[in-house]
Amino acid sequence: MDYTVQMNRYLKKYFGYDDFLLSQQEVIQSILEGNNTLAIFPTGGGKSLCYQLPALIFPGTTIVISPLISLMKDQVDELIQRNINAAYISSVLPDRQITEIIRKMKRGQYKIVYIAPERFYSQEFLTAIKEVHVPFVAVDEAHCISQWGHNFRPAYLKIRELIEHMGNPILAAFTATATKRVQEDIMMLLGIEENCNVFVESFDRPNLHFKVEESVDKKVFTLKYIRKHRNSSGIIYTATRASVEELWYFLKNRGIAAGMYHAGLDSVSRNNTQEAFLNDEIKVMVATNAFGMGINKSDVRYIIHWHMPKSMEHYYQEAGRAGRDGKRSSCILLHSKKDYDLNRFMIDGNYPSVALVESLYKRIKAKGDKGIPQQLLIKSRTIDKHVLQSALRKLFEYDYVKVEEGIVYSIYDREFELTQQEIDWHKEIELDRLDAMEEYSKGKKCLRRFILEYFNEKAQFEKCGNCSVCNKEKKGLSQKALDKILEDIFGTS
Repeated sequence: MDYTVQMNRYLKKYFGYDDFLLSQQEVIQSILEGNNTLAIFPTGGGKSLCYQLPALIFPGTTIVISPLISLMKDQVDELIQRNINAAYISSVLPDRQITEIIRKMKRGQYKIVYIAPERFYSQEFLTAIKEVHVPFVAVDEAHCISQWGHNFRPAYLKIRELIEHMGNPILAAFTATATKRVQEDIMMLLGIEENCNVFVESFDRPNLHFKVEESVDKKVFTLKYIRKHRNSSGIIYTATRASVEELWYFLKNRGIAAGMYHAGLDSVSRNNTQEAFLNDEIKVMVATNAFGMGINKSDVRYIIHWHMPKSMEHYYQEAGRAGRDGKRSSCILLHSKKDYDLNRFMIDGNYPSVALVESLYKRIKAKGDKGIPQQLLIKSRTIDKHVLQSALRKLFEYDYVKVEEGIVYSIYDREFELTQQEIDWHKEIELDRLDAMEEYSKGKKCLRRFILEYFNEKAQFEKCGNCSVCNKEKKGLSQKALDKILEDIFGTS
């Protein structure tokens, strides 16, 4: 059946668009025809539309699995504004609100319900979902199912079991960054490797100019760059909350009206700053990687990484937020020799001993329904606060605990299954990714080609002619002349 007319009508009616992007139409058609589907779209490629639009056409309720609670909330708010009945369920909601959403879901009052992966451990949810007509399940951030992926979430391994529990509805998986190995892992672990339509959009973004600046004075460089591009929107990513605040104050004291965004700020401040940036009330955002997921701003002209990210997946996802309108934009990495050591220190801190993690879990579990205040939990005379925070973070990642109004509870009556071997193995994978990022930062070969080959895409060129490595090798052509040529091709920045 050809759904073209209906797809285009819904595209205009609910989303206000006249045309689809990239392979959106083919992906949606595949889903509507009843095919399991894997779609690898670059950041800003419109993944969410590929499952939201079919959800409106299918009868019943579509389930969207997502690990990003803030993004779930943002997407649900946006759907409601479009007059689409939607809701999300996660551990941050009070139990009574979750019960009410489940009640409405069983009555068929929602077209789309987003769920966080810890729902797979809830007997209430598993019982309720049997009474819901679910024709279609979408798995967002599907790389989380792969232990080779850059954000592995163990609860994702239960998706296959959940799909069978729901009677094997149509399944579609989406991600922005996945190597060939991760793509194969996704299909195998979801049980669709022998029956799946795969759509992989090119990772190549010719309008993005990639640049590595080695051992520069980062504050001076950033200030000069912002002043030179004062009419352009840009995001500056730093590795820590402290460095966000340090740079923000530095810019403020020199007359630059920038926004500041990190997870330590209250939600009102974050939302106000985000809206100001989206509405061009401020041109510059200084942030940790907590900022940017789901941000719909097409005219970001530059991304500056103050510190080297810990993986190519993280870097390209963040850099890819520049130039979504197709105009020339810059992605600049300010690299220093300390960056590797900082990332190594942070990775080491993310992997506490399994004995400590288990001890913390037993302490929380013993409190039952009472829970333990989070601040009390990370206080100790013998163990460093940051080590305890890391152990608690592992319990969150593996969906052993939840936090409500500052109180930490064990989610369900689960036995502790995490092993030291598993922790060590994941750490080694993360260190391998860090090594690849360090190699990119050294700038020994075409940066665009390095990115494409990392994601297993064959580059159609030896040298792109549009990155800092290739530009250095150009003979007889000034940077000013090169900039003029590129601006003629892609538009002014």
